[in-house]
Amino acid sequence: MKLINLIMNDLKKDKSIYLSLLIALLISFIFGMFFITILSSTDKVTLKEYITNFFTSIKQGKIISLYKTLINNNLGILITSILAFSVVLFPLVIVIIFYKGFTLAFTITSLIYTFKIKGIILAIVYVFPSLIFNLVFYFIMCYYSFKLSLILFNKVINKDTTNINKFLKKYLVIIIVCIAFVSLFSLYDTYLLPSLIKLVY
Repeated sequence: MKLINLIMNDLKKDKSIYLSLLIALLISFIFGMFFITILSSTDKVTLKEYITNFFTSIKQGKIISLYKTLINNNLGILITSILAFSVVLFPLVIVIIFYKGFTLAFTITSLIYTFKIKGIILAIVYVFPSLIFNLVFYFIMCYYSFKLSLILFNKVINKDTTNINKFLKKYLVIIIVCIAFVSLFSLYDTYLLPSLIKLVY
C-alpha cells in the first residue's frame, strides 16, 4: 500500500511524463484497434489461421514453458530499465509503451474478428487478467525509466550536481516490483490460462 501511494504521488508530481506516456498509449490503442482494417484479404486469412491454430494447440494440451513466458514477459521490463541510463536512447521508452498498447488492442480486435462472440469471451480470459495487468506495470516502469533519463540528461547537459542516490534506490525497487508482478502473471499464463481457454474454446 505504501508503494502504491508512492507511485501515485510521483505520477501527480510529474504530470508531463505521465501524460506523454498516456497519450502514446491511447494512440497505440487506436492504431491497434483499426490496424486490422488495413490488412489485405490474404493477411486476414493468415491471421485467422494463426490465431485458430494457436488456440487449437492450447486446447490439445500444448503449453508454452514457464521459462519462455518469463523471458517474453520480462524482456521489455529489463530493456526499459536499461534505456533509462542512456541520454540518447531514452525516447525508445515511448516506443515500448506504444508497442505494448498496440499489441493489446490488436490482440483483442483479432480475437473478435476471428471468433466473433466467442472472441469477446476469449479476450476476457486471455487478455484482461494478464496482458492488461502486465501493461500497468510496463507503464509504471516506463514512467520511472523516462524520469531517470531526464534526471541524467539534466546532470549531463546542465551540470546538475543534485544527488540522485535516493532516486536510484527507488528505481531499483520499482524494477524488482515490476519484474515480480509480471513474473507472477507469467505463472497464470503458463498454468491457469490454458485450462480457462479449454473451457471457452
